[in-house]
Amino acid sequence: MAIKIKVLKHPELTWYEKLYFPQILGGLLITLKHLIRFKPITVQYPEEVKELPERYRGIHVMPGDDEGEIRCVACKLCEVACPTQAISIVAEPADDYGIERRPKVYNIDFMRCVFCGFCVEACPCDALRMGMKYELASYNRAGLVHTKEVFFDPNVKSHAPRDNANFLYEMGKGENLDNPEEVDKVKELTGTYTESHSDINPFHPPNNTNF
Repeated sequence: MAIKIKVLKHPELTWYEKLYFPQILGGLLITLKHLIRFKPITVQYPEEVKELPERYRGIHVMPGDDEGEIRCVACKLCEVACPTQAISIVAEPADDYGIERRPKVYNIDFMRCVFCGFCVEACPCDALRMGMKYELASYNRAGLVHTKEVFFDPNVKSHAPRDNANFLYEMGKGENLDNPEEVDKVKELTGTYTESHSDINPFHPPNNTNF
């Protein structure tokens, strides 16, 4: 199969175009228009704070639950999802009803973090969000490693279930629900399997199954 070659030739300029003065004058006119219609866009930081979009990815925030506690259950999904390995978690047993673990140490190294938001997407408990703060200046490297005490903000509330499949937590902490319709609503929120779902758990096959 023959290869087709197309030869491109530069366009020939007229004598008027070769003078280049019209093009230069046109560029100067555009610059003059910008000088006349000049509107300053510089933000006088830190006296003025720039208004950020709602989906801005700033320093992480840990929202609190109804009791003002950290929602994190140390599942380490955010640590696995982090592409730069900036998150380090050390778990410890939890005393809360229905919660097995909690983070003893939760650190994010902002010398590695790229603010991609993968950790927020991976969290099943809504225990981590991207905040609106962007001041990260520090005089040493240790100041760029933030702990859970820095991230935790009890003023930020989350109404998501504490863990994703814990109906007992809702029933034990909340009020007694006598109405069957209210019970079904809570079950749908927590992700607990109801009688309407299949009795077979896909993650735990029956004992009589032969492979």
